[in-house]
Amino acid sequence: MTMQDMNAADMKTLRPLKGQAFDIAFAQRMIVHHGMAVDMAQYALKNARDARVKKNAQEVITVQNREIEQMKGWLNRWKASVPKASPATMTEVKGGADRWFLTEMIPHHQGAIDMAKLAQTRSTNRNVLNMAAAILNTQQAEINQYRVWLKSVK
Repeated sequence: MTMQDMNAADMKTLRPLKGQAFDIAFAQRMIVHHGMAVDMAQYALKNARDARVKKNAQEVITVQNREIEQMKGWLNRWKASVPKASPATMTEVKGGADRWFLTEMIPHHQGAIDMAKLAQTRSTNRNVLNMAAAILNTQQAEINQYRVWLKSVK
């Protein structure tokens, strides 16, 4: 399944929901989504050569693990199930770990951005809305940075 297929599946699940049903599904889907990003970033941290990519991978791990813990807390308070993350299997593709991370994280972040935009119209929960705003700002800025880095990263 491609990143775009996974993003489409997330949106298909979330689009018809609103209110607390949306909030629960958003948190559940985003936990899994963030878990994938953490796995990708851990791979990049071990295998990338560019210092900028390694630094960003560490930032992705830190921020997204913090957000995962926040969402798990919400789900526990809402008495909803917390998804178990299954580790992604990473295999390096042509171009090396640096280019792989940057090119794969662009559509991955776009999926989170799409879910966060949807949250702005489907949720009334202040915590969900605040996280959605943070995702929009942080991940769009990272996409922009990745596109610049791809011009010089080997």
